[in-house]
Amino acid sequence: MTTAIIRSLAVAILAGPMFLFSYSQVEQDAARTTRVRQVDGYSLNTRGLSVRVSAEGHIVGIRTGGGEQKPVDLFTAMDGCVVTGKPTLRLCENGAIELSKEMRNDSLGTACWLVERLIPTKSSIRWELDIIGTGKPWGTVIHTRLAYPVKKQSAFWTSWGEPPYRPNERDTSWQKALANRAGGSNRWIDPLIATPFCDSRFYYGAPYLEYGQPRVGFCPMGDNLFCIPMYSILEPSENAGMTLVLSPEDNIIDLTMETTAAGEVSFSRLFNRIAKGDTLRLHMDLVGHGADWRSGLAWMSRRYPGYFFPKGVMAGRYGGTGAYSDHSSDFDATKMKKMAFTVNWQASFDFPYMGMFLPPVGGDEKWTRYGNGLTSIRGMNAYAASMKQKGFFVFNYFNVTEFGANIKYPYTVRYTPADSSWKDDNEFLYGQLSSAILKVPGALNLKGIIYPKTRPGGPFYTWGDGVIMDCGDPVYRAYLLNQAKRHIEEIPDAFGICIDRMDWLRMFNFQADDGITWFDGKPVRSLISSFKRLLNDMGPLMHRAGKSILVNNHDKRIDLLKEVDGIFDEFTYSGIALNTSALLCTQKPALGWTDDAATVKSEGEDAFFQRYLYMGMFPMCPFPGNDHSIRPNPLTDQWYLDYGQLMNLMKDRQWVLKPGVISVRNDEAKANVFKTPRGYVIPVVYAQNGVDQVDVSLTDPSLGGKHLAVMAYHPGIDDPVTVTYTRVGNKITMSIPLVRQCSMVLITAR
Repeated sequence: MTTAIIRSLAVAILAGPMFLFSYSQVEQDAARTTRVRQVDGYSLNTRGLSVRVSAEGHIVGIRTGGGEQKPVDLFTAMDGCVVTGKPTLRLCENGAIELSKEMRNDSLGTACWLVERLIPTKSSIRWELDIIGTGKPWGTVIHTRLAYPVKKQSAFWTSWGEPPYRPNERDTSWQKALANRAGGSNRWIDPLIATPFCDSRFYYGAPYLEYGQPRVGFCPMGDNLFCIPMYSILEPSENAGMTLVLSPEDNIIDLTMETTAAGEVSFSRLFNRIAKGDTLRLHMDLVGHGADWRSGLAWMSRRYPGYFFPKGVMAGRYGGTGAYSDHSSDFDATKMKKMAFTVNWQASFDFPYMGMFLPPVGGDEKWTRYGNGLTSIRGMNAYAASMKQKGFFVFNYFNVTEFGANIKYPYTVRYTPADSSWKDDNEFLYGQLSSAILKVPGALNLKGIIYPKTRPGGPFYTWGDGVIMDCGDPVYRAYLLNQAKRHIEEIPDAFGICIDRMDWLRMFNFQADDGITWFDGKPVRSLISSFKRLLNDMGPLMHRAGKSILVNNHDKRIDLLKEVDGIFDEFTYSGIALNTSALLCTQKPALGWTDDAATVKSEGEDAFFQRYLYMGMFPMCPFPGNDHSIRPNPLTDQWYLDYGQLMNLMKDRQWVLKPGVISVRNDEAKANVFKTPRGYVIPVVYAQNGVDQVDVSLTDPSLGGKHLAVMAYHPGIDDPVTVTYTRVGNKITMSIPLVRQCSMVLITAR
């Protein structure tokens, strides 16, 4: 639809009473502005994909590759809404198909226009939705539903924390593929496996807020999560597949995905507002490709590079094992480098209280740390400089959702804002930042809330009796940006900040309005939109100064990472958190958490490290002073030294997302492949018991004609082994020797 048509629609809607807007007027406006013709159905084609569209605007046929057209039903639906009148399907000059229809919601007494466009591009069928309100604000669930004709071989893949498919005892092939190799209580299941369709429900990033089940303090360890809004359907027997991608640029407030064993898939967008004078715009793409899950993820990372690739110029160097320590004494730097140690997210508690990260004082003036002892701005930078000199990177603690310690409620301010001292967190909060305090709605079920001071009408409390803040509040946003600016200017030897506690982004501010969110029949501000707005300002501020932003992302969503350079995840000892963080960081550094040595031991040290290698992530290492995380001891240190050389090979890695790039003969082991500045790195892990050598094939056009050196590195062994290979075209096959069911293969061009 052209801009002129949309303008005509908007003028007509604003001029006429609700439900009196004539559909024939839309047709007349369209006829005046562009040459169109009425069609009963039409086919659209792009590379590797052809779709058939019915007169009702449903996609009713899909053909991928050279296969046969499959009968499907793929369409948009809105809860509680029915179509009024006859939809109109038009073929436009640019080859696009446009569908217009009025959607009426009698129970809410309102309506909207739904305008859909299917536009062929060079690599996809672009699907655009405009939902144009015609009356009072309202909201409903917006679905994109697919019914697909599954066959026995049909497979499904998405960016899940773990595949939900549970094979029966006789289904040995799937048991083998999805085997829980790790053992222990924090199970890990390989997410790089496409599985048969099954009945399941997934939450985008985190479960959405419900009054009856608020999940305050949510940790990404046990729910069905997916982290990138996409899914792929693969047909191995046809070497064909298709992917449906939702744009991370859209205002997605909350999203679920449901699947059935019968082949139904539904994306459901929650809490978007529909209002007169506003257009809610949503975007999707249908992509055709081969029968490899990598193809869809590769397409999405190319289409939306800002969400997948870091903006920080040094970000790739941060990949390595990490620490969360306030230890400032000397340590064995050589030993730590052998453990691949790279980053200390400084658990300094240097702040006098949460949110006051750098008090408004001079460089030498000291204050009392929240933990204990004294510090100063000059002292904080001196520590960062000393670590930098040793070859390590310090990231300062930051938090955009929590403030204060021992906060009282209610509280009466004693001084004017100009006189209120930063030394009193209650005085500073209520005198200058009170508009950002997140209040508890009366309908919220508080049973089981772990912070006992939380009460209806009062603030949400957090650890240390701090309170939750809305970083979308203009005054608080300005305060946080000023804190970030001061970090840049006054701690130049730190490499950036790491933002903690993103679980609170699931919440809503019921005293504010972001202009796009509708929850429980009222306008609110989603902290998702608050965070995006803040990072849109903070990201460029940090990146222009050569600094980076890491996050501890309890909420596992790709659309929160546009200005983020990497992840330092507090929960990767859980398989679900490890998998989602790894998939979010295929092109960014991803650091994980190790709570203690007992976890590593209980799950088997080899299995523990090999899952990190396979997923391209780095576990936290034993470091002096680590806070609620692993500390040094002789046994633990040796595990990390055994695998340190292998993890060092993986530094500055990026996933290779080319279809069919890696395979292991007879699936005798698992293998992934990464590109590093030194060459290709292939972790070969979880080999079957009794197997001491496996054949691994790497297929990539960039290998053609090059002389290669292939070396295999093993845990606990200093010297690598030279590996011979055979070449057929762009494919090389290597016989990889294994130690402890593992090998790390480095391929370099001579």
